[in-house]
Amino acid sequence: MPLSQRTASRFQAILIVIAIAALIALLPHRYALLPNWFAYLGAGAMIASMLVGALLKQTALLGRVERIGEFVAVGIALTLNSLNLLVAAYNLVENPGKLEPVPLFYTSVGIWSGNVLIFTLLYWLIDGGGPDARLSGRVKYPDFVFPAMEDDEHVPPGWQPGIVDYLFLGFTTSTAFSPTEAMPITSRAKLLMIVQSGVSLITIAIVAARTINILK
Repeated sequence: MPLSQRTASRFQAILIVIAIAALIALLPHRYALLPNWFAYLGAGAMIASMLVGALLKQTALLGRVERIGEFVAVGIALTLNSLNLLVAAYNLVENPGKLEPVPLFYTSVGIWSGNVLIFTLLYWLIDGGGPDARLSGRVKYPDFVFPAMEDDEHVPPGWQPGIVDYLFLGFTTSTAFSPTEAMPITSRAKLLMIVQSGVSLITIAIVAARTINILK
């Protein structure tokens, strides 16, 4: 597996992590349950683990440590994003008269966008055992089946999905609440899509819709 492919794959994922950290920084603090530094710590840990994986020679131990760090960091991000959604929804129910609609609207947009980016990373991490397994061709049973995998006429031989493909998967899952291009095959892929669609649906149907009503 060429080092350049491993490096490029991780640097693309790092851009997603930076985007998540930027969203956290822009969210109004009044709708956050935990301080921002907690999320920044998780983002820093994930970036560090991916840089180590991209720049150092791959070993079994290093790969295991990297994946543990990545899953822990993504888990923290998902937990914080879900908690922020719960805080916003709680304020809508318990303190509707004290809400400021503009900050709440920005919060709902940030939560929805964060949901897309977090699940982009999750799909990138789990599909077929992770990016290294996909690039090395060791994937026997993928978690997602993309149309390009069976299209020898329009894609190069041995085509594998990249971070943009998982970003598209994450975006369409949050907008359509169902698979549009890639089909989930494994149980864990289906469960993750259920969770992502649920968070997106709550954000749009409860928080964003209610905020627009307040603005009117």
